Amino acid sequence: MTRSDVFMQILSEIAKEHKEEVQKLLETFQSTIPGLNKFDKELSADEAERLLTDFRGDKDNIRIWLLQGRNHFVSRVKKTHGSAEAKRATR
Repeated sequence: MTRSDVFMQILSEIAKEHKEEVQKLLETFQSTIPGLNKFDKELSADEAERLLTDFRGDKDNIRIWLLQGRNHFVSRVKKTHGSAEAKRATR
């Protein structure tokens, strides 16, 4: 199991998304953010299980972090969209 397998498993559990959707998200991150090749690291069975257990124990905080990120993104989109709408309205 790799780090990306652990990442996809936990996010699919938390977000209630299929692993394929989470994998697309991870691939997007990897294509835009350099240095994420650490996700390819193969983990021992014990290490993978330890990470899964730790992340599962912290699901609520991870869920909050994801929601905060989503809210930040939505807020930025609204500001950008609102600025474009305001400019069009004044023309």
